Amino acid sequence: MVNQDLTSRSSDPPQRSFKNAIGLMVAQIVVLPVSLVNNAMMARYLGADDFGKMYLVGTIWTFGILFIEWGQGGTLTAMVSRDRANMGDALGSGLLWRVSSGPIVYGVLAVGCAWLGRGRDLQVALALMGGVFGLYTISAAAQDTLRGLERMRVPAMAVVAQQVLNLVFMAPTLVLGGHLRAVLVAQIASWFVVAAWVWRVLRTSTKISLTVHRRTLKALLSEGTPFLVLNLSLALQPNVDAFMLAKLAPLESMGWLAAAKKLVGVLIFPVGALATAFYPTWVRLWGENQEAFRRAVSTGFRASTVLVAPIALGCAIYPDIGIRAFSRNTFGPAEDDLRLLSLFVLALFFSMLLGVAITAAGRSRAWAVCQFGCVVVSAVLDPILVPYFQTHHGNGSLGICVSTVVSEAFMVAGGMWLVPPGILNRAFARTVGLTAMAALAMVATARVLSHVTPFVAAPVAVAAYAVCLWSIGGVDPALVQIVTDAVGRRFRRSADP
Repeated sequence: MVNQDLTSRSSDPPQRSFKNAIGLMVAQIVVLPVSLVNNAMMARYLGADDFGKMYLVGTIWTFGILFIEWGQGGTLTAMVSRDRANMGDALGSGLLWRVSSGPIVYGVLAVGCAWLGRGRDLQVALALMGGVFGLYTISAAAQDTLRGLERMRVPAMAVVAQQVLNLVFMAPTLVLGGHLRAVLVAQIASWFVVAAWVWRVLRTSTKISLTVHRRTLKALLSEGTPFLVLNLSLALQPNVDAFMLAKLAPLESMGWLAAAKKLVGVLIFPVGALATAFYPTWVRLWGENQEAFRRAVSTGFRASTVLVAPIALGCAIYPDIGIRAFSRNTFGPAEDDLRLLSLFVLALFFSMLLGVAITAAGRSRAWAVCQFGCVVVSAVLDPILVPYFQTHHGNGSLGICVSTVVSEAFMVAGGMWLVPPGILNRAFARTVGLTAMAALAMVATARVLSHVTPFVAAPVAVAAYAVCLWSIGGVDPALVQIVTDAVGRRFRRSADP
C-alpha cells in the first residue's frame, strides 16, 4: 500500500506544488502593498540622490551579510531539525560566529565605500545600515531555529510585522522632515521590535539555553560553505553593478535604477513563489521517478510562460504606472530603465525555474559556475555601457540595465544547456507559440488604447491577453482548477475564526 501510494505521488500532476505556490503568492500579496508604499514614500521624500545612496549601502550589506551568516539559513535549520535536543548549542555557536564576524565584515565594506570617494555621508549611511542588518541577522537566527522546529507561523508573521512596523516608524519620520539618517534609524527601531518579539517567542516556547562548542561551529561553517558559494554567485553581480554605477555616474542615476529595481521586485514575486513551492517536489521526483520529474518541470515552465508574458509586456508598455508612485518629476528617467528591464523579467521567469530544476537534478555546481559567468559579463560591459549612456542619454543606469539583460540571457542559455533532456518538449513549445499569439493581442489592444489613461488601458490589455489565450486553447483547464481550488481554500481558511 505504501509503495502504491508512493508511485501515485510520483506520477500524478504536481498539484501540491501549485497549491503551495498559490498559498505563498496570496501571502506575499498581503505584504506587497505595504512594501510598495514604504519604497514610494522613501523615494518621494528622500529624492533620487538619497534613495540611490540607500539602495547602494543596502546592496553592499546584502553582500556582506552572506559572510556573517555563512549559509546558516540552511545549515542551522537542518541541524535543529536533525537534533532538537542540541538546538541551544547550534543556535549559540551560530550566534557567536555572526556577532564576532560582523565588525570584521563592516571594516572591509567601509574600505570598499571609501574607494568610491562619496564622502562621509555614505560612510554614515553604511554604518547605520549595518545596524539594520545586524538586527536582521539576530532575528534570522531565531527564525531559522523555529523553522528547524517546523514552526513556520512565527517567521511568516515576522515578515509581515517588519513591513508594517517599518511603515509605522518611517512614515512620521519622513512627514516630519527626516532625511536618510533618520529613516535608517527608524528602520533600526522596526527591526529591533521584530527581533525582540521573535526571540521572546523562541525563549518562552522552547526554554532554550544557549551554549557554544567548537565542534558545532566547525560543522555549521563546513556545511554552510556550499550555501555561501551559491549565494555569493547570486549577490556578486548586483554589487558589481552598484559599484560601477556609483563610480562612473551621478548618484541620481543610482536612484533611478533603485526605483526600477524595486518595481521589478514586485513583478517577479510569482516566479519566486513558484520556485519555492516546486523545489521540494522536483527533488523528490528526481530521486523517485525521473519521467514524472520531466513532466512536472515541463508543467512548471508552461505555467511560468503564461504568467510572464503579460507581466513583461506590462512593464515595457506601461512603465509610467509604477513610476508615478515614486514621482515622475524625480524618477521619470527610470521609465526607460523599466522598459529595458522588461526583457530581464522575461528571462528571469525562465532562468529561476531552470536553476531550480538543475539544482533538483544534482547539478548545482554547474549552475553556480553559470552564475559567476554573469559577474564576468557585468564586469566587462558595465565600464563600457555606463559612461556611454551617461554621456549620450544622461542616465548611466541604462548601461546597467543592458548588461543585466545580457547576463540573464546568458543564464537562460546556460540553463537550457544544463537542464535534463525531455523538459523543453513539444507541449512547452506549443504553450510558447500560443502565448506569443495572445501577447500580440495584448500589444494590439494597448496600441488601440494608447490615448486612454494607462490605469484603464493596462487592465483592458491584460484582459485581452487572457481572453485570447483562453479562446485559442493556451490555458490548461486542469491547471486553472488547481489554482481556483487553492485560492478558494486559502481564503476559506483566512475567514475561519
